Amino acid sequence: MATSSGRRSWWGLAFMSLGILVVAVDFTVLTVALPTIATSLHASTAQLQWIMDAYTLAGAAAMLPAGVLGDRFGRRLLLFAGLVIFGGASIWSALCGSAGELIAARAVQGVGAGILLPIPLAITAAIFDDEDRPKAIGISTAAVAGGMPLGPIAGGLLLEHFSWHSVFWVNVPIIAVAFTGCLLTLPETRNPAAPRLDVVGALLAVGAIVTLVYGVINGPEHGWDAGSTIGTLACALVLITAFLFWERRVPHPLVDFTLFRNPRFSWGTLATVVATIGLSVVLFLAPIYLQSVVGDSSIGTGLRMIPVMAGMFLGGTVGPFADKLWGTKVAVVGGLLVLGTGLAVLSLVTPDSSYALFATGFVIFGAGSGGALAVAMDSAIAAVGGGEAGAGAAVTNTLRQVGGSLAYAAGGSILSVVYVRHLDPALHGLPPEAADAARDSVTGADAVAGRLGPAGAGLRAAAHTAFSDGMSAALLSTAGLCAVGALLCLWFLPARPAETVASEGTAEPAGVAQ
Repeated sequence: MATSSGRRSWWGLAFMSLGILVVAVDFTVLTVALPTIATSLHASTAQLQWIMDAYTLAGAAAMLPAGVLGDRFGRRLLLFAGLVIFGGASIWSALCGSAGELIAARAVQGVGAGILLPIPLAITAAIFDDEDRPKAIGISTAAVAGGMPLGPIAGGLLLEHFSWHSVFWVNVPIIAVAFTGCLLTLPETRNPAAPRLDVVGALLAVGAIVTLVYGVINGPEHGWDAGSTIGTLACALVLITAFLFWERRVPHPLVDFTLFRNPRFSWGTLATVVATIGLSVVLFLAPIYLQSVVGDSSIGTGLRMIPVMAGMFLGGTVGPFADKLWGTKVAVVGGLLVLGTGLAVLSLVTPDSSYALFATGFVIFGAGSGGALAVAMDSAIAAVGGGEAGAGAAVTNTLRQVGGSLAYAAGGSILSVVYVRHLDPALHGLPPEAADAARDSVTGADAVAGRLGPAGAGLRAAAHTAFSDGMSAALLSTAGLCAVGALLCLWFLPARPAETVASEGTAEPAGVAQ
């Protein structure tokens, strides 16, 4: 049976969640700082893109090896390694004097993030009993989901009073508190039967993830039919095929594909990926809309997204109770349907809409994503048991990370196609250079309209409407994906864990039962 969940475990969860929160914030905190960084470091647009993407790429690449290493050598030990790497890279980022150096520092910071996302979930599965574990995983998941919309708020507040370096310096004392708290409260846990790291498999997985995510990032920027995009995605496909071929033949694979035979793990993981895609699309599109169409400042945008966090807190609280009362199937399917409903409400927003419609959609969306993520993550991680919790959490989080990257690219592509198609009628008569600038972004269209004076009012209105139409198309497409995910989970996700899984519980802490 799992160890009894006492006050020490809850304190340990609080300190781990603090570290997770900082990692999640850093996914989005730079969205409001990039203009300042561009001026300070003379960074090009491509370099700004890589300052953001280096963090995501390195994080996705580190997750699978981190889970296996944690199971084998100790999750607490690896947690400390992740905190040290992340904190040290934050100091380096704050001291950077060039864009290239900042890209490198952000990549190292991403490695720390790639460790800190799966390992706390594995520790949580090991130190909490069956009754408390869903609530504990809900708190841990809320730290990830809530930290992402918190990023623009934190970044806006810091930039209001300090330089861009502050968005990295603020990480250091928080990580120090998390490190000290975890040192004092967490026991070591590991899987005594964990195999050694599959080095070849790890290299193939890292290569596949990096090339896939890079190709997806490259698509909207350079075109899906560009040679660089096609070549990168083809390379990713080759590496994925080689990884699957290798993993089926190696004695101790990096990913135990038998995990997917457990429907609570496989369909719970699918639900977390779908919910993460929905979260990523909203967090990508909504800040752009609020700043470029509504005209909010960076701090104003962050404040207007507070209802997302409020909804997530509500969903993360209600979801585990629904799981307990009616079962995982009802809780997850209900969460995905509520999430999709929130997306549908947000798709109704137009340039003339009041903020009340936005806030309503944010709360509904947040409640659905928070509830679905909390219950689905518990379903997936609890299904594998404490012994392989690190590997299971790493697989789930890696798929979520890749899904989030795909969501950014797909959402951006849908937005771009609809925006250009709906804007083109308003561009007749403009010089080619001005028309191209307007097609490139709504910000570019506003700049062209400004140069036209009073005559540009029509172009500005057309661009804002076209952007709204593109955002609506992307949100409705994602709502449709949530509906499909809900139907699949309704059909395949078990309502309750099998008795054998429930009786196995989670692994005892290392040193208690080796």
